[in-house]
Amino acid sequence: MLALLLLAQLSIDLRDWPVRIGPEAQLFLDDHLIAKRANVDFQVHNPRKHPSNPILEASKPNETYLLVYGSTIHDRQSNKFRMWYTNNIGIAYAESPDGVRFTRPSNYQLTKGHRGRSDTLTIFQDPQGLFRAYVMEYRYPDKDGIREQRREGIYLRTSKDGLQWDERHDPVMLSAWRNAKDQLPGAQWDLGDVHHISWDPKLNKYIGHIKLVNEGIRMRGMAESEDGVYWSDPRLILKADEKDRPGDQLYSMIAFPYESAWIGFLGVYHKGTDERMDIQLVTSRDGRHWSRHLRTPFLPNGPDNTWDWGLLHMGQNPPLRVNDELRIYYGGGGSPHNVRIRDSKGFAIGLATLRPEGFVSLDAKTQPGEIVTRPLHSKGTKLTLNATVQPQGSIQVTLLNTDGSTIAESESITGDSLRAPVRWKTAATIPTNKDYRLQFRLTSASLYAFRVE
Repeated sequence: MLALLLLAQLSIDLRDWPVRIGPEAQLFLDDHLIAKRANVDFQVHNPRKHPSNPILEASKPNETYLLVYGSTIHDRQSNKFRMWYTNNIGIAYAESPDGVRFTRPSNYQLTKGHRGRSDTLTIFQDPQGLFRAYVMEYRYPDKDGIREQRREGIYLRTSKDGLQWDERHDPVMLSAWRNAKDQLPGAQWDLGDVHHISWDPKLNKYIGHIKLVNEGIRMRGMAESEDGVYWSDPRLILKADEKDRPGDQLYSMIAFPYESAWIGFLGVYHKGTDERMDIQLVTSRDGRHWSRHLRTPFLPNGPDNTWDWGLLHMGQNPPLRVNDELRIYYGGGGSPHNVRIRDSKGFAIGLATLRPEGFVSLDAKTQPGEIVTRPLHSKGTKLTLNATVQPQGSIQVTLLNTDGSTIAESESITGDSLRAPVRWKTAATIPTNKDYRLQFRLTSASLYAFRVE
């Protein structure tokens, strides 16, 4: 895959290069699978913000604010939604029977920050079922003027139940962000605060998506680890470019494998313009090299004078599949980033929902559109589509040999379905012993993905 990506950067024509696909949904996030397309456009779909938002606010007087610098999981054993977040004290906890109505137990304050609050937090269960919490701890004087003696950086805490935590004494990633004398000689950048660390089952590694800072400019980096403790040197993967607004910086990034690809939620800080943050999509085909060809906000800011008008931060976990929707937890603030947290209009946590595989589609309007894939090779023979077809529209699929000659044509597909079956007009099946192409002809329709199972 890396070789293909490098060749693509050299403008090699890949339209006739075959692609081996599995039973996962083949997402139309980019042109990776496409040899030809006409009269179709990529469309980013905004998740629907829940009408009960915000679903969790600060519990005063103990909490003066809260941040969705944390994670939410659906615990199958207890059938509860479990949420960890950070507040002005440290790591806190809430739970819910339905993922919407959250309550705090009496012992909801789980930890305290080293000196003042903890910052960005990621919690997940590792392959052995142990809860891991990676949390940014600062090293600056508290109100009493005493400086925290331990190094600033990302610390690892572990727990068997997600409630009682043991902390590793030293950070697993070091930062000198607030302390210039801690900067290592010759360092190109420093580790910033906003990170996302996870276990990637496809790469079979712990992956750290971290903030890199150079001369005050925020960028996104990536590090890898076999054990989640000892990490590779971070490398730069994304930075703002000429397609961004002047002054834009890349503030946060939550990344995860999803079906046949990797998807990331990128927090873009519009520094020097409106000082707000929105969320855009980034995509990858190997989990290591990322594309920003979709610059339309995925999660836009709320209207004026609302709780999520100013800042948006995504929860530190992949979307949760609940029945036929994806649940995305996010944090919002009513003030821009250049207002200090203690002076802001407050932070809260919200929920947004999306159809499965519904991040991006290829759309055709009333003028018919066409998509032809690169040569595909699969073990499956059953073809289904995730698509929305307007009442006056349709989708028709043609099974092709690699030279473009027709093997079979499908009946018209209409309606809205996550798994619309493709039925051939003649006795035909997708070949498993040779490569083939698929041609999609769309009218007034959105095609999100297809599967061959």
